[in-house]
Amino acid sequence: MVQAIYPKYDKTVQSKCENGDAYGVSLRPDAMAALYAHFAPELVESRKTAKKDAHRLTCRISARLETADYEELQRLIAAEGYATTQDWLTATVRRYIAEAGETE
Repeated sequence: MVQAIYPKYDKTVQSKCENGDAYGVSLRPDAMAALYAHFAPELVESRKTAKKDAHRLTCRISARLETADYEELQRLIAAEGYATTQDWLTATVRRYIAEAGETE
């Protein structure tokens, strides 16, 4: 932000500005306005980044399907009594792993 106005502004200058009493340095009003415009608390609150995935199960698999295949799969999953695709997929993966273990 400040570098857009003052290209030579860097961490060293920032440090001196933060310790202005020791160095006799302070930010110019236009530089301070640029910092406030970018880091104002009311703006920072609205720019919060999405939180990291907080799920207990963090490993995931996915696939892309044609619309007709997806709709049929959803119908079959519901018909088998699974509440969610996640429940069905977990059961399918565990069954596959168990069957693969039996054949080895």
